[in-house]
Amino acid sequence: MIDTQGKFLVAPPGMPDWRFQKTVVYMWRHDVAGAAGVIINKKCNHPDFKHVCDEGGVKYDKNMDIPIYYGGPVLNNIVGVLHTKDFLMGSSNTDKKQKLAFTLDRKMLEEVAQARGPKKKIITLGLANWESGQLEQEIEALPPRKTNGSWLVIPYDEEIIFGPQREDMWEMCVSKAIANKTNEITDKIFKS
Repeated sequence: MIDTQGKFLVAPPGMPDWRFQKTVVYMWRHDVAGAAGVIINKKCNHPDFKHVCDEGGVKYDKNMDIPIYYGGPVLNNIVGVLHTKDFLMGSSNTDKKQKLAFTLDRKMLEEVAQARGPKKKIITLGLANWESGQLEQEIEALPPRKTNGSWLVIPYDEEIIFGPQREDMWEMCVSKAIANKTNEITDKIFKS
């Protein structure tokens, strides 16, 4: 099994699924039952944070203006919080190896809305889910998928996710994936 948990999935330039074109996905779960992650580079124009809180009946600090990200096409009306592990709830999805947690709990949104909770966070609407074995097939580009449509996998990097919100995050991650693959190939050649 290809382990993507705690890593970034990067859509290749030839991504056939329009919902994932030019996306960077943080993978918060990947096990024998399947995989789940959230898109971290597609900011929503609407709804904004205040609208999400108003719709959910969540009291919020009027000075709060946190961006909302399109987390993925599954359950796109569900609010999640991808965050650092300095603040966890019993419902937070994480393990010891991961640097981040993902919480689908109204209480986490309430904490964030009152300027409490984790220091670093991303609020998402929706998520990305894969059935058991499905993501592995997509990464390995098994037919009918073409090899240029295969997901790229890169290690977690805090600067990518919580650094300055760059418009070119996807391009930067593709470059990083190419550099990693080039290093992997040259290491094999020169170590032989």
